[in-house]
Amino acid sequence: MGFVRQSFKRQIFVVFLAVTLFLVIFGGILTVQGFQARVVADYERMDAQQEELVSGRVLDLLERSEATLDAISQNEVLRNAFFKGRKNSLEIYSNLYEVTQDIRTFSVVDLYIGSRCMYSTRSGYKSDPLPDYYSVLYDAKNSGGKTVYALDPGNASESGAALLIARRIVNKDEPGYAVIRIEQSSLKEQLGGSLNSRDGFMLTNEHFRPFCMMGTTQDGTVLSGIRRNLFSGQLYNAGFESNIYITPMGDTGLLSVYVTPPALDETAVRAGYQIILLLAVISVIVCLVVANRMSNYVSKPIATLAAGMKRFRKGDFDAKIELEREDEFEQLAVGFNKMTTKLKETMEERVAAERKVNETRIEMMQAQLNPHFLYNTLDTIKWVAKANQVPEVATMSASLAGILRTSISQNQFVKLSEEIKLIENYCEIQRIRFDDKFDITIDIPDEIMEAIIPKLILQPIVENAIIHGMDEMENGHIYVAAIREKGTDDKPDLLKISVQDNGKGISDEMLTALNNDDPETLKGHLGLNNVNTIIRLYYGKEYGVLAVRPSGGGTVMIVTLPYSEKEPVRADDKTTIETKGET
Repeated sequence: MGFVRQSFKRQIFVVFLAVTLFLVIFGGILTVQGFQARVVADYERMDAQQEELVSGRVLDLLERSEATLDAISQNEVLRNAFFKGRKNSLEIYSNLYEVTQDIRTFSVVDLYIGSRCMYSTRSGYKSDPLPDYYSVLYDAKNSGGKTVYALDPGNASESGAALLIARRIVNKDEPGYAVIRIEQSSLKEQLGGSLNSRDGFMLTNEHFRPFCMMGTTQDGTVLSGIRRNLFSGQLYNAGFESNIYITPMGDTGLLSVYVTPPALDETAVRAGYQIILLLAVISVIVCLVVANRMSNYVSKPIATLAAGMKRFRKGDFDAKIELEREDEFEQLAVGFNKMTTKLKETMEERVAAERKVNETRIEMMQAQLNPHFLYNTLDTIKWVAKANQVPEVATMSASLAGILRTSISQNQFVKLSEEIKLIENYCEIQRIRFDDKFDITIDIPDEIMEAIIPKLILQPIVENAIIHGMDEMENGHIYVAAIREKGTDDKPDLLKISVQDNGKGISDEMLTALNNDDPETLKGHLGLNNVNTIIRLYYGKEYGVLAVRPSGGGTVMIVTLPYSEKEPVRADDKTTIETKGET
């Protein structure tokens, strides 16, 4: 199979060959066997008709003979002929000829007293005596007046014998019998016109002793074979190619054996299979030629496509494929050309983007010099303020340094505890600014402080609560809480962080814009817009910031994101980053 798979031409050839050979061989065998079955069925029907015709002829002869014996039994003159006394021979012969006129064309009728033939329809002389102690007269004597059928003991041989049909007419010390003798020649003459030249016919007794053998059965081979099969316990037709039909002749004890040749001999069947073999050889040659032409027709555009792809792999991004066809290969060529053009444009855009990224990285590295310088300066201000006993300046410097340290960190994600620390630093600065007009309460269980979240997503929310919510308030309060909520339907657990203030409350316009994710309205609130955008970029649109306005006043901002103690990993084929949930 590996040799075939290595060549497109060989694969087409094998497929064509398999299909063609299957159709030729299977169809040919089916045709030959179907034709053979049809011919055999037709021949069997004709054989049955022919056998019925021949058997009918024989039965007609036997029935006419039976009718003649009945007429003899009922004729007083002929019955009296079997008794002693003076008889009128002329009257006896006249009655005998009259009652036998229907069968004299094929038989001789004799009247026997004991074993002696007294009267006969034979011309010139009477029939020979018959032994009355065995054979036909013995059987007739003990048959109770019924007709018996037997071989003529005087001329019986393996090739046949005359058929004797006898009946006891009178029963006395020396019984009287009527005997009808049908010679083989007469029987053949009667059946000759109804027998085909290729067929054979035998009339036998129940022990398969022949009376007459005609046609192809004259040599006795068929009869010997039938006897041999029956003696060995086999079917009578075992080993014969010819068809053999054996039909009982009523209740006479005679058998009609009709033999016909097979409808199709072995030579004809062999010729049919030789034709199939020849067709198979021709099919192989035709398949080879057609497969070669077909493979060339199909493989040429494939080779062109492969060559174009090879040039493209080697860096020739201007590679194009031109095919003068109107089929799927032409569509593939057009698709390849569009793909190479698009890839070239994409690669050029990617090179330009990478160049821009590199430039941005350089600018960022340069920009980091200023925050580091500012951080070091704030640290110096803190120690100077402590030395000069100005605690407010020291507190603001330390808190701002903590915020600045987190903001310039390269890490994009921090623990929840670090984000809470940043909020506390920010609130320290704002309390000094607003002269302690608000306070903050943190209510977060220690077990979820290890949760990983994007940095700087809570500070804009707290800032928004202080700047917009606490405006002109003397006793403001901010309450920050967080819970871990069990996920449903195989979804990850949720981390929900709420920031609540007792300020004047969020406006209707801002509430609607935030909850409906309206980018135009949120443009004026850069902090909230950035928080919402960052969360959805990392985790998906089902997460983000939700605003609620309680009935008691103030505003509650709820941040929802998947709970995880590991940083999320951005999938290559998605615009969001999937989170690896904690096990």
